[in-house]
Amino acid sequence: MTFTDDFIGSRRLFILRLLSERDGEIIESLIFKGALRGFHSGTSRDDIRADLDHLKSQRLTEETWHEGVCLVRLTDRGDDAAYGRVQVAGVEHSRWRK
Repeated sequence: MTFTDDFIGSRRLFILRLLSERDGEIIESLIFKGALRGFHSGTSRDDIRADLDHLKSQRLTEETWHEGVCLVRLTDRGDDAAYGRVQVAGVEHSRWRK
C-alpha cells in the first residue's frame, strides 16, 4: 500500500466514525465540512464523493436523495467497520471499540 492509499483509507474511516457519532446519518455536505475541520483541509468535494461511492459499494453506507440533498446512512456493516469488528478493503482498520 502507498501513503496515498493509507490516507484515503483513514479518511474513509473518519467518515464512518463521523456517521456513527451522528446517530448513523448525516447529509453529504456536512460530511465534507467535517472532513475539512476534523481530518484534512486539502480534502475536496470530489474526494468525499469518491469515498462515499466506495463506502456504498462495500455496503457500509446507503444514500437517499431528497430535493437535491444526499442523506448518507450508516449500515450495520458500516458500524462494524467503524468499530473494528470487520476489515473492509480500502478502509483503515479501526481500533475503536464499543
